[in-house]
Amino acid sequence: MPHHRDHASGHGHRPWWKSFRTTAAIGYSIRHYGGAWNAAAVKRAGVRRDDRVVDIGCGPGESALLAARAAPGVRVVAVDPAWPCCAVTRLRSLGRIGSIRVRRGAAERLPVADDWATLVLSVNAFHHWADPQRGLAEALRILAPGGRLVLVDEDFPPDHHHTRFHREHAGTAPLHAGSPEVAGWLAGLGFTGVAVEPLEDADGTPHHCLIARTPDAGAEGGTRTPTG
Repeated sequence: MPHHRDHASGHGHRPWWKSFRTTAAIGYSIRHYGGAWNAAAVKRAGVRRDDRVVDIGCGPGESALLAARAAPGVRVVAVDPAWPCCAVTRLRSLGRIGSIRVRRGAAERLPVADDWATLVLSVNAFHHWADPQRGLAEALRILAPGGRLVLVDEDFPPDHHHTRFHREHAGTAPLHAGSPEVAGWLAGLGFTGVAVEPLEDADGTPHHCLIARTPDAGAEGGTRTPTG
């Protein structure tokens, strides 16, 4: 499956400020500094008191900030592979030192300890994951028994540039969190209660929201699948 880093054109060494991934991340941070879908996603995730949240693909930090403010005692680890997004999130979270930590990392190798999180959240980032199967296994690794996984993705129309890019490079539409294939992977990993539902943000942009849980400790059939 192509990764969005493959959007880059040209060859040879380029200065860091001209690299595709850096300029794209800076542009994304500016364009999506806020976003109605973040509020809708955090609300749907049902952040609870003392939740330990990992925000995968935090972008400019809007969803991380909203999650930290959603209930007392919430701690958030905001993760993104792009340093400009991490820098923006760090600046925005200066007033919440202690409740938000920012880490540079990818979904496939999360800088989070085993069983630490009670909620893993990813907003409009799943379709960017280079290896979604491995990313889901990582989500399982870091989630405590009974933890929740909430993946929100925009429903891209057939003529959207994301869709065109994936069709040109892989011959298929981009894999979204709501794809049946993803539900199958989650079931194979041992997630339970996998459900996909429509989610509309305040701007009326259609999204879908996938929700799943890890088995409770000691539950029958609740053996966690090793991630390897």
